[in-house]
Amino acid sequence: MKSLRHPLVMGLLMIGSLGAAAVAAHHNPGVYFDLEAVVIHREVSAVSFTPSNPHGRFVYTMADAEGNVTEWVAELPANNMMRRNGVESDMIRPGDIVTIRGNPGRQGATMLRITHALLPSGDVATFYSPQGTGSPEDLEEE
Repeated sequence: MKSLRHPLVMGLLMIGSLGAAAVAAHHNPGVYFDLEAVVIHREVSAVSFTPSNPHGRFVYTMADAEGNVTEWVAELPANNMMRRNGVESDMIRPGDIVTIRGNPGRQGATMLRITHALLPSGDVATFYSPQGTGSPEDLEEE
């Protein structure tokens, strides 16, 4: 009986460690985004703004230097974090033109971890705190 228990325990420990690694990777934004880099995308066109848990998505389009339009996906924080920062689910609507700041996706991915947005109203939404002052200066080049 002891010889059967040892392989079973070892197998369960191995499976458990794989699950823990996946959870750790998911909760580390540095796996997907270059947290050392900051980019500002000016005058992007909102396609959809969908807050949800654990992470919502802001889909937008923007033109590159040659005028080619590309669709990007910005990861939003959890709803409770956005509410704490005063971000509401209706702040960005399809067709809105906004300027956003965040950490770019790794390896050229058209992804962004959004930190700030200059809204059509002129207000600045802060998605992750404490980052910035909540003023338009948060969306200036560093």
